[in-house]
Amino acid sequence: MFMFFQLHAQVLRVAIPDEDYPPYYYVLDNSLTGFSVETLYDIASDLAIQLEFQRLPWSRVVNHVETGKADLIPVFYKTPERMQQFEYSHESYLVDPIVLLCVNPCPFEFDSTLASVGDEPVATVRHFSYGSVLDEISFARVDVVESDNMLFKMLLAKRVKLIMASAHTIRHSALVQQAEDKVVMLQPALDSVEVFFAFGKQHGISAEQRQQFNQALARFKRGERYQQLLTKYQLQPR
Repeated sequence: MFMFFQLHAQVLRVAIPDEDYPPYYYVLDNSLTGFSVETLYDIASDLAIQLEFQRLPWSRVVNHVETGKADLIPVFYKTPERMQQFEYSHESYLVDPIVLLCVNPCPFEFDSTLASVGDEPVATVRHFSYGSVLDEISFARVDVVESDNMLFKMLLAKRVKLIMASAHTIRHSALVQQAEDKVVMLQPALDSVEVFFAFGKQHGISAEQRQQFNQALARFKRGERYQQLLTKYQLQPR
């Protein structure tokens, strides 16, 4: 069944940003791990292929996959613009709640809408998507830094009052957890965004190979191992 993949793509090149992004990917005891990394290893084992990880600045991650220097981005939200450039996995493999994180005490009466925070600038990661719904909403968004971790540092230093981030990354940030009394996660989430794997449309592995990957992902999600990883990384729906 997987002969084509084995003959032509024994190595799947995975482009990952050089800044750790727990729980998805991060270095622990000198080894790359995380929910997305472990998921990919299970899929690679199913397909009898090897993984090659490339750690790059975010802008180069996108460029490498788009131009065929790498085959796959493991954590990607779906937007109309990106759909023109990338081929997404047929299924998402996680749902990511997008929330606001505020300095404590938070001065807002939050009602689940961005309108309730008024004109207060919302600090975000530069060139980062928060899903098609939030990307298209007009609000006082200020792209200020290159990673969530830098956003968390700015918030804890009170250089900004309000940031937007993934609830999963907030809950898995050692920096935030060590100072959890200083911040408030505003609930409910602004949106819940599906997380996909993404391939280059014009370069990289073929459509047949992407289909084999999609079949392996579907099998993985139906199996016990998927549920075990959701539990391990505390990613079950709340």
